[in-house]
Amino acid sequence: MSNCPNCGKKLKIINVGQFCPHCGANMRFINFEENFYREAKYAELAQANVKAKIKRLKGAFIGSKLTIARLVVAFVPLLTLLIPNGGYSIRLPLLDISRDFGVMGLVSIFTGSDLGYIMGMTGSGVVGADFSALQTALFGYVGAAVAAVLVFLLTVLCFLSIKNMQKIISAFAALGVVLCGVGFALILSFAGKCADTAMIGGKSGFGLLITVVAFIAVIAVNLILDKKGMPVDYEEGMVERAAIYKKLRRGEVKLEDLPQPVVETEKTRALEAKIAEEEAKYRKEIEEEAENDG
Repeated sequence: MSNCPNCGKKLKIINVGQFCPHCGANMRFINFEENFYREAKYAELAQANVKAKIKRLKGAFIGSKLTIARLVVAFVPLLTLLIPNGGYSIRLPLLDISRDFGVMGLVSIFTGSDLGYIMGMTGSGVVGADFSALQTALFGYVGAAVAAVLVFLLTVLCFLSIKNMQKIISAFAALGVVLCGVGFALILSFAGKCADTAMIGGKSGFGLLITVVAFIAVIAVNLILDKKGMPVDYEEGMVERAAIYKKLRRGEVKLEDLPQPVVETEKTRALEAKIAEEEAKYRKEIEEEAENDG
C-alpha cells in the first residue's frame, strides 16, 4: 500500500496502473525532474568515490618505482626466514628429533607434538633449564617471524592510509629488527648451554642477521617514500566529490541542498557550454520554422 505522490490519497493493491484513480495524475512523471537531478547528483558523487579508491589503490602499488620497490622488499623478510638460523636436536631412547630454526622447522614444530613435549620437559629437574632455553629461543624466533608477516600484510593494505602507512610499516620493521636481535641472542644462548648435553643439543646460525638487513631495506624504502610522498593521479574534482559523498553517507549534507553538477570542472563546464549551444541551435530552428509558417 502506498500513497499518490500528487494528491496523497491511499492506493489500493489493485491500483497497479500509472494513473491515480483519485486525481488522474500520471504518477510515473510526478516530480520526475527533481528525481532525475537527485539521481544524477548521487551518481556523480558515488562514481567519483569509487574512482578515487581505484586511483588510490593503483597509486599505492604501482604509482611509482618506489611503491613497486616497497611491495618487493616487503616480501624479502619472509623469504629470508627460509634460511635456517641454527637448530636443535633431542635424543632419547624412544625419541629422536632434529629441527631447524626456520620457517619449515616452525611448521614442523607447531603441526607436530614437538612444542607440547618441549613445554612439558621444562619442568624436569635434570634438563628443565635446557628445555626452557629452547622454548624461549623458539618464541624469540616466532616473534621475528610474526613481525615479518605483519610488515608484509601492512604493505598489502598500504592503500588504507596514503599518508601514514609508510610510518606504520617502518615502525613494525624496526620492531622486527629488535625481535630478530633478541631471537638471534636467545638461539645463541641456547646453543651455548646445550653444546655438550647428551639429551638435547643446539647450534646457532646466521639467518636472522639476513632478516635484519631485509627489515632495514623495508625501513629505508618506506622512509624515502614518506619523504617524497606517494603520487596519486586524481582527476579534477574527484577528491572534492569523494569527500562530499562521505559527508552525504554520514548525513552531514543532503542531496537537495547540493548544486548540479555538485563540483564544477573543466569537463562539466565544456558539457554545459555544449548543451547551451545545442539549445540555442534548437531555438533558432523553431524560430525559423515559425517565420516560414507565418
